[in-house]
Amino acid sequence: MINKNLLYSLFDMNHTYDYDKIESPIEEFLLNHIVKFLHENTRIIVQYPIATISGNFRADIALKNEDKLIIIECDGEEYHTKEKDDWYDEWRDTLILIQKKAQVIYRIKGNDIYNNLNLVFAIINFFDTDLFNDEYSSRLEKIIIEDRSLNKHVHYNYHGVDGRIIPSTVAVKRRDLVNDFDNFWFKYVMYSLLNPDKTIFELIEIMSSNHYEFEILIKKINEKYPNLRLENMGQLINMYK
Repeated sequence: MINKNLLYSLFDMNHTYDYDKIESPIEEFLLNHIVKFLHENTRIIVQYPIATISGNFRADIALKNEDKLIIIECDGEEYHTKEKDDWYDEWRDTLILIQKKAQVIYRIKGNDIYNNLNLVFAIINFFDTDLFNDEYSSRLEKIIIEDRSLNKHVHYNYHGVDGRIIPSTVAVKRRDLVNDFDNFWFKYVMYSLLNPDKTIFELIEIMSSNHYEFEILIKKINEKYPNLRLENMGQLINMYK
């Protein structure tokens, strides 16, 4: 006789998310495909709220497994405001990572979500395997990414309608605190600390007109917050440990 209780539990092992919070077709497309690849303990959060020193944001998609949380941003220009440029995204991501609101942020182009989604999942699975289930992730293409650059590339051959082989590339932007925190990130955080009442767009204008070097920024911060005693960016990286 079949074990109905086990059968019921197997059918209940699905990944749910708040469908009403989806803001674009590319988010819906990605979500509808990623669910089968995820580990049963990975939770999906759509439009994940994040508070930072320079404003409150909502990440397109968050994947959470125990204490680990990664963010996936679907960067389709047709679904985002034109003013949202790379500088804004980098500043925003820096604050999210430095304040430990997420461990990793992925930015994926809408074109690759529609046309190369399995390769996109293969890249994410390469770095964050613990979020995926073994059965389905084993069916993803086996890739090796040796460099530690911000853009993770996978090269493949596209077969055109005329039979020609066209070399192509999928590039997924991956940011994390350990590998990507650099001098510019350090400056972003310091400008935010100096101007906690400003938005990132306002901070970009301030930094553009008054671009201080590290020594001056550190001096200004210690003058503003005498008890902080900031000396180097390592203190910022480790402040939430």
